[in-house]
Amino acid sequence: MTTNNMTVNGDTRDRTDLYHGLFRWHTGDNGRPLVSHHAAGPASIPCPTTGHLLRVSTLDAEAAAICPECAHYGQGGFVSFDGDLRMAYACPGCRQLVWLSGA
Repeated sequence: MTTNNMTVNGDTRDRTDLYHGLFRWHTGDNGRPLVSHHAAGPASIPCPTTGHLLRVSTLDAEAAAICPECAHYGQGGFVSFDGDLRMAYACPGCRQLVWLSGA
């Protein structure tokens, strides 16, 4: 069954509507949520403070990390931007794109 960018096959859900479409949230073979690269993701996303578009530089998916927002340990995703020192973490636990301060 497919509804609004979410596919449900038994216990497996696949969502591309989270994280501004940069990543794909789904459950892994072990049943735990994880974030992988979404091939059809956008080239830029809006800045959370100004709304100006930030051009995506790099994406790192299925990266083991602890979310700075909810402290969930999981396989999330990192995104960096051209001309901006900030990064963002796509958390599979709280399903938020958490912005990190730049250096």
